[in-house]
Amino acid sequence: MRPAGPIDVHHHAYPPALTAALRDLGVTELAPGVPLPDWKPDDSLRLLDRAGLAAAVLSAPLPDAAFARRSGPLVRAVNEGTAGLAEDRPGRFGALACLPLDDPDGTLLEIGFALDVLGMDGVVLPASLPDGRTLADLSLVPVFDELDRRGAVALVHPNPSVACRCAGPSVPPSLVDFALDTTRAVAGLVFGGTLRRCPRVRLIVAHAGGAVPYLARRFALAGTWVLAGDVHATPEAVDAALHGLYYDTAQSESPGVLECLREVTDDSHILTGTDFPFMTDEVILAAGFRSPGPDGAAGLFPRLAR
Repeated sequence: MRPAGPIDVHHHAYPPALTAALRDLGVTELAPGVPLPDWKPDDSLRLLDRAGLAAAVLSAPLPDAAFARRSGPLVRAVNEGTAGLAEDRPGRFGALACLPLDDPDGTLLEIGFALDVLGMDGVVLPASLPDGRTLADLSLVPVFDELDRRGAVALVHPNPSVACRCAGPSVPPSLVDFALDTTRAVAGLVFGGTLRRCPRVRLIVAHAGGAVPYLARRFALAGTWVLAGDVHATPEAVDAALHGLYYDTAQSESPGVLECLREVTDDSHILTGTDFPFMTDEVILAAGFRSPGPDGAAGLFPRLAR
């Protein structure tokens, strides 16, 4: 029987066919120190039951090597596979679509195919592109406009191959650079005006938004000095933009982080995330991942809430 718990919005699916395709591209790690997982759907179902989670929304962020050649066929295969997992286990799995952001026209076609034909629940977006540009890049304006037209859900996840190495060679990028990748993306979307232009896109930002909760006050002050006169940088505009985002708790469930988040948004926008299978059962169970209030994910993923 399905548990009556919250929905896990940050949960990854890398079935054997996908890991084999990545190995054919020379990929053995999704990121330095993060090997390709040995994942099976039953592993996720076991975790959901043990943790008292109702369902998981599956996503498979791809490393840059997947986009070194024409990425459309691989992305299509990933989306068909992820959608199939959700179809086979209704009520337990949702599915987010990968997009070939290296091909803006192909991305628009894939959004339509994934949401209209495959019936997927939204998309997953890398926080940055292979050359380091963020989601605020002008080439992605049509992508966000289409997501806004659809009122789509999008999970902003660090690029597994994040180009920034801010913390230096001795620090694995997953420890610091992943969080900064998301932070840079959110800052660009706020101050570049994307969030104001596209209010119907429902963005979930991974890992509690990286450093966003801690920097929220600094962001809100931008219009008083470095961005004086910018309509997107007034304290009211910044506060509204950050409040409207959804934040998952993957690797970020500590009381201090949650306290920061509550200064930025309300409990309905703080969502459960596990980062399975990269976080183990033991880590997840010890952390006790839970949305702190009514599960806001139910409104984002209605077929999993029924």
